[in-house]
Amino acid sequence: SLSGALSVPSVAFVSTVSFPDRHFIAAGAQAYQGDGGGDVDPMLIRWSDQEDFTDFGPTSTNTAGDQRLEIGTKVVAISPAREETIISTDEAIYGMTFVGPPFIFSFRLLATNSGAAGINTMMNVDGDVFWMGKRNFFSYNGVVQEIPCSVQYYVFDRMQTRYIDKTSVGHNKQFKEITWFYVSNENSAATNPEPDSYVTFNYAENAWSIGSMDRTVWRDSFGSRNVPFAFDKDGYLYNHETGTSDNGSAMTSFIESSPGEIPNTGQNLYLVDKVIPDVTMTSDTSLSLFINTRKYPNSTEVTKGPFSITSSTTKVSTRAKGRQMSMKLQ
Repeated sequence: SLSGALSVPSVAFVSTVSFPDRHFIAAGAQAYQGDGGGDVDPMLIRWSDQEDFTDFGPTSTNTAGDQRLEIGTKVVAISPAREETIISTDEAIYGMTFVGPPFIFSFRLLATNSGAAGINTMMNVDGDVFWMGKRNFFSYNGVVQEIPCSVQYYVFDRMQTRYIDKTSVGHNKQFKEITWFYVSNENSAATNPEPDSYVTFNYAENAWSIGSMDRTVWRDSFGSRNVPFAFDKDGYLYNHETGTSDNGSAMTSFIESSPGEIPNTGQNLYLVDKVIPDVTMTSDTSLSLFINTRKYPNSTEVTKGPFSITSSTTKVSTRAKGRQMSMKLQ
């Protein structure tokens, strides 16, 4: 609708601005057809003249153009990376790099069978790109790699795959965490459910965590916002990483170790008679400690606890005995 606009596609599935050359990119776009609009092609990439988002009509004197991708049926997501743009179809990952006239952009097929799950599942972290696929997680730092995930089957086996494209990703830079919010099969909404669960990847420690939280949009802290903030399905905005409660209620999070033996053959019986806490906690926070023991592979697991830990607790007397033990803090 702007004066002088030429062949701007009126339909596009997703768009971005390329770096450092600053072309406006429309993916899954309406095809070029002179001054009129063509058919929508879900695999078509179109870009404007450099620094001019109103001019999509390619000529010999500008840098506008288009390119149709080959592998897949539609463009799903797009994300800037280090001096290139990463494009995901439902089947493959492409790299789009500025090369200048006469071709303007080059397109490289980076990987197949690695397409993103939805439009909001890709996250750029300092030039590296992370995303959720249809059954696993991926990263790109020059090479597309599958991210080993200890909770992969838990997440995808309980996900409502019909609504996988509602998955939304967020970044928490302070704790080096990327979180995907998805619709689980425990969601009780009869129609059109929104994300109710999350899976978080700590890319500094290669660690995963899971939980329940109904968030549909997440933004990291920036500008006047000192903490990350997110919206739930009803449009309420929450400030995160502030305070020590769940919006005034007690937290229900926990961390649990895997069972361990001394030695790993499990021949020796051992006793834990004392646990010494070394944690930073506020005066209104309390922890519950559980120790799970087992004397034989087929014997019933015995749980000791809960033992209460506060900010003033120096030690906890336990007297837990077994060939195999695990510990849970809640």
